Amino acid sequence: MSKIETPLTVILIFTCLTLFAQSIVNGHNERIAKVESDKALKLDEKKSAGIKARSLDITIEHDNDPKTYMRSVVLSATSSYDNERDSMEFYWKQFSGNNVAEINDSREKSVLNFEAESGNYGFELTVTDNYGASCVDTHWVNVAPEPNSCPVIIIKN
Repeated sequence: MSKIETPLTVILIFTCLTLFAQSIVNGHNERIAKVESDKALKLDEKKSAGIKARSLDITIEHDNDPKTYMRSVVLSATSSYDNERDSMEFYWKQFSGNNVAEINDSREKSVLNFEAESGNYGFELTVTDNYGASCVDTHWVNVAPEPNSCPVIIIKN
């Protein structure tokens, strides 16, 4: 080997080793970024998997008292639970029917009480745990009208 070839060989070997090491580091960083991205995606999927919407239809018969036109209604979510035993917040929202003023008192309670005249009422209940996972249920309440039929007329001669 000549005097020029030896330093060039050293430089070439050093350059190749540097590029090789850099490609290994870049590959490692890409794998770390992919793992972190997959973890974040799984966490998002877990949160969104917890969001389930159901619909529940309830019909409430009237009380057969012609002096009353309102009916007491109680919607209870007290049996709700969180698998991890996290604390939960309840948020009731009325989206259909005559406005029920009492709902403002029940926004963070698991039970909703109100007086309703006959008609259809729609409510949405969102339950959120302290990590931000939420589930939503929709409740349709039909308060039946006071039963009443025309009197039967019998005429005799």
